[in-house]
Amino acid sequence: MTIRDLGYRPYDGPRLPPSNAVWVLFRYGLGRAWASWLVKLAAFTAWLPVIGFVIGSWAANSAMEAVPPEARDQLPPIVHLFADESRALSSLFGLETWFFVSLVTVGAGAGAIAHDRTHRAFQFYFAKPVTPETYLAGRVSAIATWVFAIAFVPAFLYCVALAAFGPREEALDTVALLLPALVFSLLLAIVMSIASVAVSSLSASRALTISTWLTVFVVPHVIAGVVDVVSRASGREEGFPWLYLGSFTAMLGTVRDALFKIDDPSALEWFHAAGALAVMVVGLGALALHRLRAQEVIT
Repeated sequence: MTIRDLGYRPYDGPRLPPSNAVWVLFRYGLGRAWASWLVKLAAFTAWLPVIGFVIGSWAANSAMEAVPPEARDQLPPIVHLFADESRALSSLFGLETWFFVSLVTVGAGAGAIAHDRTHRAFQFYFAKPVTPETYLAGRVSAIATWVFAIAFVPAFLYCVALAAFGPREEALDTVALLLPALVFSLLLAIVMSIASVAVSSLSASRALTISTWLTVFVVPHVIAGVVDVVSRASGREEGFPWLYLGSFTAMLGTVRDALFKIDDPSALEWFHAAGALAVMVVGLGALALHRLRAQEVIT
């Protein structure tokens, strides 16, 4: 009869210092996010709207050139939207946020911590030289990387296409739009990753945290929009935009328009939105850290 040695065998592989923990968690987080079919769907389809926006900008510029300057004001609003590259790029970011960034945050961010709680992974992580701060940084950075890629790559393709096929005298101005696009993509990645991962810390149930994130993502914007429309319909010309301070997408949109120098007649200024975003992101990050520190681990 064969006798097998089932005793403890020391690990002979490479040992990384504790400072590498964030990098290891980051790489693992990227792979785990990619395992979600929602992230795959976003990655493979996020660039498709660029085709429509490039064609729209080309058609709008052709229409503007085909009519006398005094008749251009009579063209439909969508023509003026696509003819203005800054407004078109801002609209592209809005579309990417609602339809593609949301898929990443739902598929990977809103269930990140809940998944580890369900599988009791904290007993493994926090028994190692991994602190709650390190763990949270690894999780957030992985989701932020995906959000940044989904947001910035389509904007980059749009600007490059316009600069390559548009008028040469406007190519430099078009390329210059990449700077506000980069800044907004970084802001979007930070806000959406921290917020979605923080929501995922509220429960061990992924279904509950994902549904909570969808509610936080959609409902405040809808309520603010309804109140604003009703206010305008009742005779208040400026409406009531202040409820938009409870909507991530609305506040990001206000800051985005300011970065692209788009005039907005609303009383809600970019610094109102930026301040509210900062408070919400810091608060949610602190909540997630508090929930992680409260996990019971036997070392």
